[in-house]
Amino acid sequence: MNRELSPARRIGGTIVVPGDKSIAHRAALLSILASSPIEVINFPDNADCLSSLKAAESLGVKVAKESNKLVFTPPDSLSPDPETTVDCGNSGTTARLLSGIVAGTEIELTITGDESLQSRPMKRIIDPLTEMGAEFFCEDGRLPMRIRGHKLLPFEYRLPVASAQVKSAVLLAGLASNCTVAVQEEIVTRNHTELMMQHLGKGVEIRKITPVPVQDPLDPRKKKMQMPEPFKRETHLTSQTRITGGTIDIPGDMSTAAFFFAAAAISGETITVENIGLNPTRTAFLDYLKLIGCKVVIENKVTISGEPRGTVTVTGGKLSHRKISGSMTVALIDEIPIIAVVAAFASGTTVIRDAAELRVKESDRLAAVAENLSRMGVKHGILEDGIAVEGGHEFTGADFVSYGDHRIAMAFSIASLFLVGHSTIDDAECVNISCPTFYDILDQIKQ
Repeated sequence: MNRELSPARRIGGTIVVPGDKSIAHRAALLSILASSPIEVINFPDNADCLSSLKAAESLGVKVAKESNKLVFTPPDSLSPDPETTVDCGNSGTTARLLSGIVAGTEIELTITGDESLQSRPMKRIIDPLTEMGAEFFCEDGRLPMRIRGHKLLPFEYRLPVASAQVKSAVLLAGLASNCTVAVQEEIVTRNHTELMMQHLGKGVEIRKITPVPVQDPLDPRKKKMQMPEPFKRETHLTSQTRITGGTIDIPGDMSTAAFFFAAAAISGETITVENIGLNPTRTAFLDYLKLIGCKVVIENKVTISGEPRGTVTVTGGKLSHRKISGSMTVALIDEIPIIAVVAAFASGTTVIRDAAELRVKESDRLAAVAENLSRMGVKHGILEDGIAVEGGHEFTGADFVSYGDHRIAMAFSIASLFLVGHSTIDDAECVNISCPTFYDILDQIKQ
């Protein structure tokens, strides 16, 4: 269904966004392996997280609502019918993390998803989990996928791609099988899984590798800083690692807040988001906004349930261009669509590289961004692994195409606030995947 979008006269206000998707997925799925209930406060009511909730129920978890929280009570034992099929909907996180759990247990079931999820690659988790001893049956590394779990072998794994989902799948497999696992990262990814394991259980060690001084071979009088290992972080589980249960209070989702911070950036006005997650692996968008000319203020910072949070205020300014590549792209991967929109209103040309991963998300996000930029009249160039966006002009309203992708719909709904004339977006309901209240919050900031 098409949604009418109109320009905003003014932007501003103080808002709260729904709970963090990444944390909610993990809370629901870890309950499968817990020894006592997990209470979750601020569990978001979006389609993706509901997929993880239903997946947990499929494996015997009982879910009850008590006032402002959900209580996940784990099963006494894992014994689903081998004919069980778990439908993960549109949620790649659910499919990949659940695969790790099933791989490390002696059960057998099938995982599937909607048409979009069936097109996304699963080989990146199949390879390490197979090496650990699990069995997978599927075509071309895609869903539907039948998994036969086993008692797994101890495993040391260097991530070949920067992926928190792959890391989490391996860690959850080790946890489920009570085997020793070490995962090493050259590019540091989101660490919600290991932080939650530490908060709810025991036996999780996180080792951060920092440079050390060594003798300079070219000048014995000098020393230089050198990494003692070829990776930056290692997460280690022992055979004694357990999840005992407890309470998770989920902060607001930074990836959702990014769209509203972008509105502040483009407009030059101020937006405040309260109780927002400030995990250092998730705040790269705030750093980016500062780099291109915005003012960012963080207040009331506290740590609850192992995750930092606080109040963030963003005030826009005169926006400049800034190249994004390498580890910066990894840190900003979910925000690239809205960054491309911001770039259209910044001076100069913004170049985004090393973003080929976007071609295998809910849509081909590089192609989707390019198409919608074209519709509003933005000059751009598609690159093999990214996009270049020329900004600094006035653009007209357009009929945007979401491709059924929530982040594309939200990004260009934000763009519509600053265009000359009215716009539309098709299949606007796809925002329910991550933020069903997106358009309600959008109305709040349009003053």
